[in-house]
Amino acid sequence: MIREEVDFLGCGFNKAKYAGKMKYCIEHGLDFGIYRLGPRRIKKMIQRNYGIELDIEGKDLHTITREAQAIEYQ
Repeated sequence: MIREEVDFLGCGFNKAKYAGKMKYCIEHGLDFGIYRLGPRRIKKMIQRNYGIELDIEGKDLHTITREAQAIEYQ
């Protein structure tokens, strides 16, 4: 199942690394498209698209992704 979902990554991506992260996202109900951006890029995306300043200091990627999903999918 994961292999089929990671197939879209194509050439140049570390598929083993992303397959593990995708599995984590599926288990925890996170959006992989947001999760793989990382904290700083998530913050920039939310700032650019919605004008909301997302605080990322002292938070893990899981929490930041949850907050970004709440803003993105309102």
